[in-house]
Amino acid sequence: MLNCKAPEIKQCLFAVNILVTLAKHSVTKKSEILADTIDEDDLFENMKSLRFHLRDLSEFKEFCSSFSRFGLSKNEAKVYIYLAKFGDQKAHNISRSLSLHRTETYKILRRLEEKGLAVRLLEKPIKFAAVPVDKALTTLIQEKKERVMRLEGEKQKILESWSVFSVPTRESEFCDEFIQVLKGRNQIHIKVNEIIENAKDEVLIAASDETLLQMFYSGALDSLSEKSSKIEIRLLTDSSVRSSYIVKKLRLSEDKFFCVNFKGIPSFVISQDHLLLFLNNEGSNGKNGKRALWTNQKDIIKVLKTSFFTLSSYKKPLKIIT
Repeated sequence: MLNCKAPEIKQCLFAVNILVTLAKHSVTKKSEILADTIDEDDLFENMKSLRFHLRDLSEFKEFCSSFSRFGLSKNEAKVYIYLAKFGDQKAHNISRSLSLHRTETYKILRRLEEKGLAVRLLEKPIKFAAVPVDKALTTLIQEKKERVMRLEGEKQKILESWSVFSVPTRESEFCDEFIQVLKGRNQIHIKVNEIIENAKDEVLIAASDETLLQMFYSGALDSLSEKSSKIEIRLLTDSSVRSSYIVKKLRLSEDKFFCVNFKGIPSFVISQDHLLLFLNNEGSNGKNGKRALWTNQKDIIKVLKTSFFTLSSYKKPLKIIT
């Protein structure tokens, strides 16, 4: 059964009923029916919506989910992908096809314009068009990077004035063993980056292609290539096109990465004194439902290191796509 909202089903059935009615009449009668029922533009939009819902619904949802990871809301992703798929559109066509209120549709289109993801075509009636997908993704990534730079600036300001309010802390407080559960993909990826940045001897990363992809696009692995010339880096991941693509982007030498079968194996990142263990490796809880265990507990780190090198014994080279 199609997972469509009632307005979407009604719209699709409307287009089907028109076709069934037309099939029963002569050419002359068909023209009269069309004239009385709907104009040609509206019929085209209904038929396009019908094809969209029946043929592309699952793919559409998957793309919406992907774009949401880049900071778009669910409805912003819907509108952008609809424009990118079907070309320039009037606002009311978008509203009707996606079952969005017209006022909300205009607000979304305005936000997409402000983000540099859509443009307004100066026609009558006014239409909207999406910028190319590769340019849109680049724009979203750049926006995230600029936000990080602003936060770095704010961090420096806070640290400069923090001494006025800070309380002296015993150094030993940070030497005790601890275990902390991190919640949310952002917090986890920040910790991954911190472990890599602070590593002095080695970094061991065991990650499925999905987890590796998320870490890569979050920027958590940005310093990995530079670090690989200073410390020991080892990466175990799936043998997949995604893993191959990411490893190529990381510019790691071939002796630093290998592939294993990750089915049933949790992902983790280890330095000489810290461990980050992903608790729900491929869960479907969304970015805020992700959890990871961060610890400096020596016995746990030792066990996971042993597991890493045991997995390495079953390794095989990862074929890099060119």
